[in-house]
Amino acid sequence: MAHESVSDVTMGTETAVDQEVDALGPHYVKRLLAGRPFYIAHRMGGMEFPEYTRQGLDASLRAGFKALEVSVRRCASGEFVAIHDWKTTRTVPGTDYQIWNTPWSTLSKLRQASGPFLRLSDIVERIPSNVVLAIDHKTTSSQDQKNKGDLAAEAELFEYLHRAFGGHPERRVLWKTFAKGTSSARAKARGYMTMAMLYPNELASVKLSQWDVLGMEWNARPEVWSALKAAKRPTIAHIITNPGQAKQALAAGATGLMVSSPSKVHP
Repeated sequence: MAHESVSDVTMGTETAVDQEVDALGPHYVKRLLAGRPFYIAHRMGGMEFPEYTRQGLDASLRAGFKALEVSVRRCASGEFVAIHDWKTTRTVPGTDYQIWNTPWSTLSKLRQASGPFLRLSDIVERIPSNVVLAIDHKTTSSQDQKNKGDLAAEAELFEYLHRAFGGHPERRVLWKTFAKGTSSARAKARGYMTMAMLYPNELASVKLSQWDVLGMEWNARPEVWSALKAAKRPTIAHIITNPGQAKQALAAGATGLMVSSPSKVHP
């Protein structure tokens, strides 16, 4: 059975925003968000491939994704490792390494089914120059804070991104956070556009205008999506695993899709 492509699950066509170009070149984050719909590969295809591995990265790029969601944590030796959890127990069964307390020399030897962990720098070196990274610095994007050096790690991450993207990371990086995260204001002060992944029970207690992109569960109630649309910002449905979910989210008002199954829903 042939999988549905992006054009099969959209209600319109993707728009290339050529006007988002100035003396510094294309602003790839703005160009991404102007797509209808726009697509981000969640955990670099984490439903079909081991999370944040080269296999998932390459599959997402082959499927046409121009944006990859990447969670990062600083390890003990200072590298930023692409991993969602604060330790290795789930992704490498039989291990129990805390990321912040373990050096890269140890983490680099572990295997997640199809391959080793990747550092953020490995991903940056591998992606084309027109691909956006939605960066989730886990220890300041939510309340999952295990290390008292979280803010120092975030500052180091900002500095790394500044170097890695030629002094203008805001053109290639969308800063991802959550309702209770603390990093959004600091990212905006550095020129980043920010994306908040929200849940229905949080809407009454947050100010939607503080973020540039609003994320919501794909199956949220119609009135929830109506509240997001009223904020007049790009909206992204999470976490999409099949074309049926994509169609429902787009019909509800989502303008973007956070997809974890790149072979099933893709640009």
